[in-house]
Formats: sequence, C-alpha cells, structure tokens
Amino acid sequence: MSPQRLLLLLSVLATLPARAEAGLTLTEPPSWVEPTPVEVRRPLRAEDAVSGLHLLLSEEQVRVSPGLTERFHRQVRHVASSRGVEAGSKLEVTFSNAHERLRLHGVWRTRDGVRTQILRAEDVKLLQQESGLDMGIYRDQRTALAFLQDVRAGDRLEEAYTVESAHPLFKGHHLDSLVLASEVPVAHLVHRLLAPAGLALHFKTQGTQEARPVERDVGGLREYRWERKDVPAFEPEQGIPSDLAEWPHVQVSSFGSWAEVASWGLALMEGMPESPEVKTRAESWRSLPTEEARFLAAVRFVQDEVRYLAIAIGPNTHQPHPPEQVLSQRFGDCKDKALLLTTLLRTLGIPAHVALVSAHRHGGVEHLLPSAWAFDHAIVRAQVAGRTEWVDATQTHRRGRLGARGPLPYGKALVLAPGTTGLESIPQPAAGGPEVDARYTLSVNDDGTGTFTITSRYTRSEADNTRSLLAGLSAEQLSTRQLEQYRGLFPKLKPEGTPRVVDDEDTNTLTLEAKYTLEDAWANGGLKVAAPQVTGQLALPRRTEGRSFPLEVDHPTHLRVRWEVRSDSLLTVAPEQHTVEGPASRMDMTVTSDFNGFVYQVEYRSLADRVAPDAMARHVAAVEKMGPLLGLSFAAPVGTVLSSNVSTSGSFLLSREVSLALSTVFLLVLAVFGLGLPRRIRELVRKRRTRQQTRRASPGAVRYLREREKREKEEEGARPILVDSLEQADQHIRKERCSCGGTFERVPDALQLRHTGSDGRNITVLRVRCTSCHAPQFLSFDVRPS
Repeated sequence: MSPQRLLLLLSVLATLPARAEAGLTLTEPPSWVEPTPVEVRRPLRAEDAVSGLHLLLSEEQVRVSPGLTERFHRQVRHVASSRGVEAGSKLEVTFSNAHERLRLHGVWRTRDGVRTQILRAEDVKLLQQESGLDMGIYRDQRTALAFLQDVRAGDRLEEAYTVESAHPLFKGHHLDSLVLASEVPVAHLVHRLLAPAGLALHFKTQGTQEARPVERDVGGLREYRWERKDVPAFEPEQGIPSDLAEWPHVQVSSFGSWAEVASWGLALMEGMPESPEVKTRAESWRSLPTEEARFLAAVRFVQDEVRYLAIAIGPNTHQPHPPEQVLSQRFGDCKDKALLLTTLLRTLGIPAHVALVSAHRHGGVEHLLPSAWAFDHAIVRAQVAGRTEWVDATQTHRRGRLGARGPLPYGKALVLAPGTTGLESIPQPAAGGPEVDARYTLSVNDDGTGTFTITSRYTRSEADNTRSLLAGLSAEQLSTRQLEQYRGLFPKLKPEGTPRVVDDEDTNTLTLEAKYTLEDAWANGGLKVAAPQVTGQLALPRRTEGRSFPLEVDHPTHLRVRWEVRSDSLLTVAPEQHTVEGPASRMDMTVTSDFNGFVYQVEYRSLADRVAPDAMARHVAAVEKMGPLLGLSFAAPVGTVLSSNVSTSGSFLLSREVSLALSTVFLLVLAVFGLGLPRRIRELVRKRRTRQQTRRASPGAVRYLREREKREKEEEGARPILVDSLEQADQHIRKERCSCGGTFERVPDALQLRHTGSDGRNITVLRVRCTSCHAPQFLSFDVRPS
C-alpha cells in the first residue's frame, strides 16, 4: 500500500471512535413490511445443508419513496451441525456510510419452540473494511459485525435488518437487481417491491426463464412480488463469455430508453467551472505540428501522469470531480480522468465526449434494460484527423500513432453527447500479424556448452501490456524473471548482461532481447523446446460436457513461436507437420530438419470468441490434439559426453566426420529395426512350427493351434500397441520375450522418435534391449491418454 493511500485510510479511521461510541440501536421492523411465514414443519433433506446450514427463507422487501429507498432483509436458517454453528454464529452487514443508514432489528434463536432475541446492541462493532482499497477504490464502506452467543446444533436462527438509501443522484429513479437463485439451496425465496403507482418500472429476466411478478395495489402503492420455492443451488459454469448474463435475476429500471440514460449522465458533467490551469496545460501542446501529435500528447499526459485513485463517496459514485481539481491533485478515477481528457481535447479544438461502457459485460449491455447501472467504466470518444478514436484514460503506457494503438475490448458504449439515442459499437479490428512473435536460437556444442538467444516481439495490445509490466521492473528483476522462465528447460543457464528492450512507440512495437550461455546441456541425455505462450490459450474448464452456456475464447489472438536449434553433430529429429483446427482456433506445428539441427515452429490463431455448447466436444478434441504438439524433446548427438563430471580435456570427443559416419550407421540400424525385421523373422519361424504341430496334432488341438495363429495375426495387425502413457508402455516391454528367452528393458536415455503412421496416428518408437543377450529392438506405441 502506498503512503498516500495509508494516510487516507488512517484519516478516515480516525473518525471511527466517535461513530462507534454513538453505537447502533435495535428497532422494530418497518410497519409496511409483511413478514413471510416460515414453513417450520417441512422435512429437511441432508443434501440441502451447506456448511451445516439449511436456508429456510431468504426474503427481501423494498419500498421506494421520493428521495428514499428502504430495503428490508430477512433470513431464516436451520443449524444442522457443529459446522453450522461455526458458519452461522455471526451477523455481518456492509453498507455505505455516505448515503446509507443501517437499522438492525435483531437475531432470534428458536430452541425447543421458544423464540429468543440474542442480538445485543452493545455487541455490534462498526468496522471500516474497504474491499477495493488495494485497487485504488475508496467508497467509505462500513461493516456491522456481531458474534452471536449460545448457538447450538438444532437451533433456528432468524436475522432481520433494514438499509435506508438516499443517493443524491437517483431521486425520481429506481434501479435494482433481484437475484432469483443462490449458491446454496433455498427452501423459500421472496422479493417484494412497493413503488409509487406513477413510477413506470421496467422488468427483464436474465439468466433464466421469464419470471413475472404478481401485482396488486397496496395503500396507494403498486406491489410487485416474486416468489420461488425449493430453489436448487446455482452452480456457475466456468469460462462463460462476459457479455452473457449467467446468474438468474430480474433487472429493474425506471429509465425508458438509452437516450434517457445519456441525458441523465450528460447532466452530471454540465456546469463544471472553466479552469485557467486546464486551459494553460492544453495550450502547452498547441505548438505541436499536427492534430494527431496534440491528441497523443494530451492522452499520454492523462494516462501516465494523472494516477488512478477513486474516491467514490456520495454523488461522486457517478458524478466526476471538476477537471481543475483532478489536474491539481493529479489523481482521479475513470470518470474523473475521462472528463479531464475530454476538456483538454476540446480546448485544443478536438471534438471529444465521455462515453460509458461496461468493463465486465462488454458488448452485453445491449441485452440489458436501459439503466445507469449497466455501466461501470468511463472512456473517451474523440474525432481526430478524420478518424474516430476510443481512449481509456486509465490505461498507462499506451503508445502508437493513430491506427497502431491497441483496440479497446468494451464492445458497446453510450456516448454522453447531445442527441444520443442508443449504444455505439467500438470496433475491434483484426490483427495484421502475430501480436506475440517469439524467436529462440539455440546452439549447442558436443561438450554441452552453447548459446541461447531470445527475441520476443510484441505489437498493439500485447506491446502495451508488456510495456506496462516492464515499467514496474528493474533491469535486475527483469533478468531474474526471464532466467526463472527458462531454467526448467536449461538448468545451467547464465545471462550475458541484462535483457535489451527496443520500444518503437510510433508503431507500438516492443522487442525484448536476451542472451544466455549454456553449460552441461546434454547432462540429462537430451533437451526440450516448448511453446509456453500458447499453453494458456488451451485451458479448459473443469466441466465440458452438458454445458448450458458457451465457452469464452480469447479473440482475436495470433501467436507464433519459433525455435532454431543447431549442433556440432547430427540431431536425429524427424520432420513433422501438423495442422489442428477446431470450431474456435487453429494451430500449425512444423518441424524441418537437416544435418546440423532443426527448426520447430508453432503458430496459433483464434477463429471465434466463443464455442457453442453443441461444439464443445469438437473443441475439446482439438485442444487435446494441440497440447502434445507444444513441446519437442530430442536426444544428444551420438558420441557426445553426457556426464558433467568428465573433464573436457580428458574426454574423447568425436570429430565431426566420425560423428556423422556413426550417426548414419545408427540411422540405418534404426531403419532396419524400425521395420521390425528381427520380430518378423521370429514370427515366421513360430508360424512354421505351428504348421508342423498342426500336422501332428489331434483335431481338437488343430482347432486350438489355428485359433492361436488367428489371434497372432490379429495381434500383428493391431500393432503399434495402444497405451495410455509411456509408463504403461514399460509394462508391455517387460512382457515381451527375446528369441533367446530373455526379457526386454528400455535403454537409458535412448532416443524417442515420433512419427505419423499411415492411418494418421502419432506413433512413439522406443529403443529396448534384451537383458540376457543385449540384442537391440525397437517397439512402436500409440500413446493416447484415456
């Protein structure tokens, strides 16, 4: 926590003793509340108890009055076990100290048919817990906390309180979200809303089937009532696109159109006094040669030199502070910075307006009722040099000329400008090339020494994100972080200086270069190359079958990883080429080789931003095929020294010519045994013996021998052997028998070759040897994890 935030927090906490001494009193529930009866005799199912508690009733009643909204909460729980005693023995209510007032009514315990008030006002502590302070958001929140005494398993607990809200900006309006389900089973769920008959309210059900309220007139007010029984626990699905509403709820809004919301938001920003300081700051960029240069200067000033800090108290939850104040204090939240940037641009003669967006739902706001609650973020729309530019003033270290800046992901925006009637689309142009292009050059000598070079090129949004990350790291921290990432591949890796950063701010391209030296690279008998940048794109949720919602995919995404590996001697790496395409992504993997090494490349592209539920099986199958292609292991060249303890001067290092000759012989032997010639010869001998036995055997024995020969043919056709893993392949190897009668074992550190069979299967060839006569053999396995 920064010193400024700590001082701010301490200054607020200093006011707590006076408020705590005033304390809270217990009051009766409001007279307009109609408590819902609790069905105490209904049987309770053990599976409905969550954390040892049965939720018997969840009730919320709201009364809307001019300038005041009263919200009554009541919950009844049955304590089923000692776990429930721990989970349910406290009362905790959070509210805004700026425009809300808490009225506690009590907590009642029912035991053996006797209902007792167990909440004492003196036991309630008023705490300040700012949940968003670490993110630079201060709301002046309070939490009323009380620990309950003498709660036992079998008790029924009932709590009730009312929160009165008088938000200064929403007089004459009512906005709400009525949740229709919970993460735990609810026996009885009730929402009751009382509003003036003349207040036009609009309702829309989200995340579930249409839920219409029962309406009636009560004492000059209009009552709306939603009621559900035996509500099962709602389990959110992972990876749902942000623009979809998942939780079952009813949206309530008194706004009739987006035009009304725009007029309401525009009125909050009108009447701000003109500031000489703001004008002077804008005029300092007037001498820049082009409108684009003036625009970029203003944008970078607000983004990088006015820090983000939100003090959202009272009207400033939605109304920005004056630009003069924000410029003077050099901090503000999204709407503060957006209005300051808009004011600066207008002073320069550049048309600009504040626009409201949803940082969570993105384009999904178009499926919501018009409401001020549909938005939680503010950006800027400007007309610059004949272009429409969208700017997020809270994003730091954003660079690039017009057309090269990273696009904003918010989808839809409500521009606060005269004449606005609806939402406006924020374009998301397709990437012209890979946003991440990582190139690795690995050169390894026979003695295990070598060099390793990394050149990573980032563009557009990836350049912005990397630039922002690097701004918080020293050169030494960056070097350490890079080293930790690659020591898993090369344990004895040493940096040559610190990484070099080349930042072309005009094209918004950032290049990161790092160089390392290697030692004992062949100590484990081989090395591995990988494409970790793509791994995160292949993540799958825990549950993929039976989904109701689509799966979100990062889009547009274009990544490329390329390894160039060179060695003094021949590296036996087989050429490969694979293309895997699913409903939302495509990946190409190629391996090209020559006598001096090979090139391994992976290129990944997203094709859509989501996978429909009926396409999930195809998506999972594609991802499972992509995963094994994100790495390639290869063995040390023949003749290299594998032990790091052997002195280089005393070791026998093969010349390039000798190494090449031995490698050629090795490949010929590999080809012979890879064809399975020794195995075929043994099977020919075995078949001949079988035929001889058949001529001498009885009819029953003949049938047995013929069935055995048939099984042997089927087994021969079934090769290569299908296994779940290489560990299971070891079990098969131990069952094989050599012609001498001995068993087989895998050769330590032996080369593992992968190739594609004629039927499209990926085949792994393992080298084994007889434990008795040491005869070599090669076995093929089709490794398919179950």
